[in-house]
Amino acid sequence: MFEVELKAHVDNRNFVIEKLTSFATYDASIKKEDTYWGRIVGGKKIQARVRKEVGSSGKKNYFTYKQKELRESSDGIEIEVNDEKECEIFDIAPIEAFFKDMQLDIFLEKTKSVMSWYFADAHIELCTVPPLGDFLEIEILSETSSESDIASCREKILSIFAMCGITEDKIESRYYSEMLRECGKSGES
Repeated sequence: MFEVELKAHVDNRNFVIEKLTSFATYDASIKKEDTYWGRIVGGKKIQARVRKEVGSSGKKNYFTYKQKELRESSDGIEIEVNDEKECEIFDIAPIEAFFKDMQLDIFLEKTKSVMSWYFADAHIELCTVPPLGDFLEIEILSETSSESDIASCREKILSIFAMCGITEDKIESRYYSEMLRECGKSGES
């Protein structure tokens, strides 16, 4: 499965919550603490994420490896198309010990406070990412990464942004890691 995702800056969090509540099904509030471990291999950054989640359903841990791609459409909007491999793990300590023994570096540590909704086939998250602010992330899973499937997902995502009162000029194509690095919060060596 391919994860097709866009995120946008949110200026008025309460307004977006009100809009989402009018058409989407609320799921949960979760705090996500991510640590990105990796190494530069042949000039390319290879990394994996370890996530700790705490929410109303308790604590969960995940291991994630993504192959990320940004695709630009004819209107200049870049959309993320990620081939994501993820599994829930009981304990992160063995993985972190292995990463340390492999002399991997911590590239980034990031915290997100998330309110989550579902609408049709979209997963919608209203995220606060310190110190960057609030973002609306919308993700749709696609069986393929064909241009037509990605275009279809993109149109659905843009429609949901419009339903939330978010204009296309608020879309953010940079990864959080880039934005955090720009404000000196990356944790990269």
